[in-house]
Amino acid sequence: GSGKTVLVSSFFGPTQEGSYKNDLWDLVADDPGHGVRLYKNYLGMRAKAVAPLQTRFEATTYYFSVKLKGGDNEAAKKRPFDVLRLAWHDYPGEWFEKEPSSATEKDRRIDNFRSLLRSDVALLLVDGQKLLDHRGEEHKYLKQLMFTFRQGLLQLKDDLLENGPIVEFPRVWILALSKADLFPDWDVDTFRDLIILNAAEDVERLRSTVA
Repeated sequence: GSGKTVLVSSFFGPTQEGSYKNDLWDLVADDPGHGVRLYKNYLGMRAKAVAPLQTRFEATTYYFSVKLKGGDNEAAKKRPFDVLRLAWHDYPGEWFEKEPSSATEKDRRIDNFRSLLRSDVALLLVDGQKLLDHRGEEHKYLKQLMFTFRQGLLQLKDDLLENGPIVEFPRVWILALSKADLFPDWDVDTFRDLIILNAAEDVERLRSTVA
């Protein structure tokens, strides 16, 4: 419920509108069915203010191709690539909070977490609504959030490392504020300062756990 599916829908949806203009690249969903689903999510949010259904106990990986335009000219023929592939892992937040209901779901959770940890970038979403609910006591929510991430990873440690250390893991971890429209006066510096003031030690513990 923090906004993970909203984020990927908002990333893809605007680029599919007829009014969207871009002279540099096209964004294409490799699976047409996924593309339709994400665009429908986006249209529902834009036209009806309806959020997508929550992702429950099933992770989805969306594959996109960023296709560069202008391949006919001489300069384009010298560029090192024409297409950038992007895999976006959308997973159910319940996996950090509840035990799987079956062995199949447990195996699926481990496989998906292994994929997440091998990604180039990880986005950890801070739920803006929950921050608002804890106004004046933001440290309680932020500490619980970091604790939940850490415990979720530690519980899976043996399974994740069953075949040895994960050599490739996110080089970039980003703490991001979802539902940021609830804080119209905030900018990125405000959010950064809030995290450091209330949860710097907890972020460092999470960093150690990931390492």
